[in-house]
Amino acid sequence: MTAAPWQCKLRPSRLACAILCAWLLAAVTGVLMMPLPVGGWLIKAPIILLLLAEGWLSVWRLIQRHGGLQREGPHCWIWQGKRWRPAQPLRWLPIGVLMVARSENGATLRWWLMRDNMQPGEWRALRACCFSKARH
Repeated sequence: MTAAPWQCKLRPSRLACAILCAWLLAAVTGVLMMPLPVGGWLIKAPIILLLLAEGWLSVWRLIQRHGGLQREGPHCWIWQGKRWRPAQPLRWLPIGVLMVARSENGATLRWWLMRDNMQPGEWRALRACCFSKARH
């Protein structure tokens, strides 16, 4: 058995959590500042509850993104014991990379791997692995 070209242990991104909290705070503030007629609270309250529920769901999804991730090659990633095949090319930004992949069962994984999800050396190794001329 050979070792994977790249692997790391991921943790939830602090930057993603901060962006999520800022978005939620701005959205709730925007709803509270909306000028509505006298009975406006009947409209604002359900909207705020829906925003908070969506925010909680997003935080829960973010917290679930921890554990081992391996790249066995350009067409095979392993996340939480499942094999994933990229559905589109990786989209790189200085702070992260967007991965869209499909499992053997047909499930779709759409995920921002943020730079602060992993140790700095692991981030550099991932970039080197994905951008190398050999393209493992």
